[in-house]
Amino acid sequence: MNRTISVSTAVFAAIWAQRQAGEDTEDAILNRLLKCGEPAPMQNKDTPKGNGLTDRRSGVHFAEGFEVFRNYKRKHYTGVVEGGQWIRPDTGERFPTLNQLNQSIVDGNENVWNGNWKFLGTDGTQRSIAELR
Repeated sequence: MNRTISVSTAVFAAIWAQRQAGEDTEDAILNRLLKCGEPAPMQNKDTPKGNGLTDRRSGVHFAEGFEVFRNYKRKHYTGVVEGGQWIRPDTGERFPTLNQLNQSIVDGNENVWNGNWKFLGTDGTQRSIAELR
């Protein structure tokens, strides 16, 4: 039987930061970390992507609906995780990675973990996404 729990974005990201190869669910990650001894059920690869997305390079998981924002050349931009992709609400464009979302905004290449992209913490303060790594 499955149970649902609510966790903060920071805890959710921390769980996904512990992910190892082959672990595609929070249950699988926590099963290993908590030494439950029960094999986690395999996730159906045909399941629609509605559980957010994971940045493969950093291992950070962004929950469905997670919102980031930044300013560039005096303009405010946002990105929202929807259906396993980043969406720019101002244009409706979809991007598979945060890097590609960023490239749709800035001139040239830029490290997305440099502190420009922010999110609202549970206390309502602006926080750098770099904290999630």
